[in-house]
Amino acid sequence: MPTSPYLYADDLIDVLKKKHASGTYKSLVFYLEACESGSIFEGLLPEGLNIYATTASNAEESSWGTYCPGDYPSPPPEYETCLGDLYSVAWMEDSDVHNLRRESLHQQYELVKSRTSNGNSPYGSHVMQYGDVPLSKDMLFMYMGTNPANDNFSFVDRNAIIPPVKAVNQRDADLVHFWDKYRKAPEGSMRKIEAEKQVMEAMSHRMHVDNSMKLIAKLLFGINKGTEVLTAVRPAGQPLVDDWNCLKTLVRTFETYCGSLSQYGMKHMRSVANMCNAGIGKDQMNEAASQACVTFPTSPWSSLQKGFSA
Repeated sequence: MPTSPYLYADDLIDVLKKKHASGTYKSLVFYLEACESGSIFEGLLPEGLNIYATTASNAEESSWGTYCPGDYPSPPPEYETCLGDLYSVAWMEDSDVHNLRRESLHQQYELVKSRTSNGNSPYGSHVMQYGDVPLSKDMLFMYMGTNPANDNFSFVDRNAIIPPVKAVNQRDADLVHFWDKYRKAPEGSMRKIEAEKQVMEAMSHRMHVDNSMKLIAKLLFGINKGTEVLTAVRPAGQPLVDDWNCLKTLVRTFETYCGSLSQYGMKHMRSVANMCNAGIGKDQMNEAASQACVTFPTSPWSSLQKGFSA
């Protein structure tokens, strides 16, 4: 989520089940943009809730920012940040140019999937679909209306909008912002000094989170097996973790000693989930995290002022 508190998959799925049980919708379409967004529904969203969900990426890859500084097309110079991401830009721009009474959810899914893969380049992700997939035969109009100006447009089964040749990993979007701010600031100005400080603080925080997680894994599983546990990926169709309360507990324990994971640190959620799946509990995490992070980091990125990530 853009702000705390973060949303966990089990809580979202519970709410969707309650909404279905109480009859608060007839059918529901859910478009989700996030890194590893497939993990929100993978092995968790059952059929029969009349919910059709698509995600920007599968359960184990990043999503990608676009219309970023230095791209073509680039945002106006006063914007020092990425203005969108490949998946969301793809479905919104597709909706802008079609008569949505004649385009189905499935047709849009296929177009968005193709565009977001970015020609199967390293700068793209795999759009996924979950839940009651037969709902995708419905017309988009049923869920988001349509622009009357597009009533005479025919559906074109191809991407009329050319995707950018490169994109920015969503995890690096903050660095792109700070670097663009630094690049454009006058030499010797306070703005340039401040931007350089922000870049260094962000990089330092990333190194701290990465190294802390690696060290904790080595303390828990040994030097050789630690890396293996951190990077393990469960077979498709299985949820990220069996015990979501364990995941939340271990995240809070890590952050108590090592500081906030922050948006960047969300990339390590699978690693923490793997620890739970391997039987690690709160006491073991307490001991390992206290050894890995002897002193609480002073970086503003590590601050818990906005609350824990779980």
